Amino acid sequence: MLFAIGLLASTVFWTQLGSLAWFGQLILFSFTVVLAFYLGSALTRAWLGFQVRQSLIESGEEDPDQHDMAGKEFFQSLAHTVHRLNRQQRVLLNGYEEEKRRLMSVESCLNGFVVEFTVTVHSHIYVDNADTSLERFFPVTRAQFIADWSVVLKHIDPKYHAPLRTVLSRPEAFPNRESVVFSELRRSGVEPRYFQLTVQREAKPAGVCMYAVCLDVSDLVLAKEQAESADRAKSEFLGTISHELRTPLNAIIGFSRLLEEQLKDPELRSDVRNISSSATSLHLILSDVLEYSRIQANGLKLEVSPFDLDAMVRQVHALNQNLAIKKNIEFSVVNDVGGPCLVFGDANRLRQVVQNLVSNALKFTDTGYVKLKLSTSAPSQGRVEVFLEVADSGIGISQGAIQKLFQRFSQGSREINRQYGGTGLGLAICKGLVELMGGRIDVSSEPGLGSVFTVSLNLSVARSLGSEKTVKPFEPAARALDVLVVDDHPINIKLLDRYLGKRGHRVARATGGIEAVRLCESQYFDLVLMDIDMPDMDGHEATRLIRASHTAASCHSFICALSGLSDDKNMALSAESGMNLHLTKPVSFEQLDQLIEELCQKPAPVH
Repeated sequence: MLFAIGLLASTVFWTQLGSLAWFGQLILFSFTVVLAFYLGSALTRAWLGFQVRQSLIESGEEDPDQHDMAGKEFFQSLAHTVHRLNRQQRVLLNGYEEEKRRLMSVESCLNGFVVEFTVTVHSHIYVDNADTSLERFFPVTRAQFIADWSVVLKHIDPKYHAPLRTVLSRPEAFPNRESVVFSELRRSGVEPRYFQLTVQREAKPAGVCMYAVCLDVSDLVLAKEQAESADRAKSEFLGTISHELRTPLNAIIGFSRLLEEQLKDPELRSDVRNISSSATSLHLILSDVLEYSRIQANGLKLEVSPFDLDAMVRQVHALNQNLAIKKNIEFSVVNDVGGPCLVFGDANRLRQVVQNLVSNALKFTDTGYVKLKLSTSAPSQGRVEVFLEVADSGIGISQGAIQKLFQRFSQGSREINRQYGGTGLGLAICKGLVELMGGRIDVSSEPGLGSVFTVSLNLSVARSLGSEKTVKPFEPAARALDVLVVDDHPINIKLLDRYLGKRGHRVARATGGIEAVRLCESQYFDLVLMDIDMPDMDGHEATRLIRASHTAASCHSFICALSGLSDDKNMALSAESGMNLHLTKPVSFEQLDQLIEELCQKPAPVH
């Protein structure tokens, strides 16, 4: 602009220069210069003001007044605005630095790294950004990983390659969040590290954007493995304890029964009965501990079948009537049913719960009453509400004791434990069984006024009981059986030899699985009582060999496991190996009498 004005002024000056004196020439030259200066300044100011005004409008400032565009106030306002913007920029930069420092602190605390992926509609995976912490966990550089993420796969256990590719290559945004655990490639003498990759997906026009966080979870996996190992060790310990305790208990209870049958002196019979009763109490304590462990480990399964609620309740009443008479306690049953009593459920487990509640009521009641009440609602949609109530006038329970009543190894007080005994597991087992059935157990009580325990269940209605086996009273055997007793404990062999011999049966003995297989090859036995845990060959393997041998004389004999191992796993193995029945030590003579009676009803084999 100044150049154009100067050019115009020069043209005028040179055209007028020849006709003027030197003084006139000087005046014209000065006038031209001044005019060019003021015109150039005004035009420059106007152009700069216009550009600044447009910049202010674009930056969000209010539209400035046209009258302020050329004055001193405008340039002061402009300087103030520039200063304010600079101050805002410094604040933003400080905030950015603070956020960057915070993120770096978080990154240093995060035992892992962060990656941002993009997945196209054709499932192609591209790395948009990666945390430099990646290099602390895998021997690849950040640049290598961004160029090709699959370079880390050669450092990862091959069995995790497919799950990782599936999670990362999903071309849709659902599920939004997904996780997968993987481990490093195993190296000799070095424990592999475990990682958890968690991916958050977000749909975008170009495909799916994924924000992935990969954490080192080796400590968690190690803790999980240690917990599982401890659980296995606990199960093995309980199994060993069960076997080692049940074996001598089997002999104590069994020989006590045999001795009681032979003694004529009432005082001696009473002494022997006390021995048997004490051993039975110890057996019940052991059973409670094992039962509670199975409930806690979710290893207990219900056996659902139709049964009669009223018959079950009256059976519990009959079993405890003698104790109530002995303590001079009124023991009654109330049937207040408003619907059907035939239901589907585990009758044995429910009977166990009711029996425990009744036993506790009788134990803690010295005078007064114990009442067992059954109530049912009208059926609705094939189901019925069942309420089993056990009320007593016993010592009662304080509110503080009620809070911990259903906890394991817990009783009302130490005085109660010393006076009445017990492990404190009975009610914890009842609670576990009732909850396993989908119900609940409640208690209301006051010290000195008795207690009321209520079991609430919702059960399916059954139309009939189906076919049931009737148990006949024991009678002398119809014929003598050939029985093989297999056990590595001589005292158990001696007990069963005495028991079976008194009933007229012929007994052969084997102290191990190998000897049992040899005897079954050469001789037929109507019944094989097989121990499981034996040093040379366990009972399951021996049974499999006997069943698999078509030339064995006893390949089709009735084989019954008789063992201290009572867990579901060993019972299932007994059935898988070909055993017909699994009985747990200490076995009752009533169970054996019933089994032998059923075998005696079968015709004798022709040899």
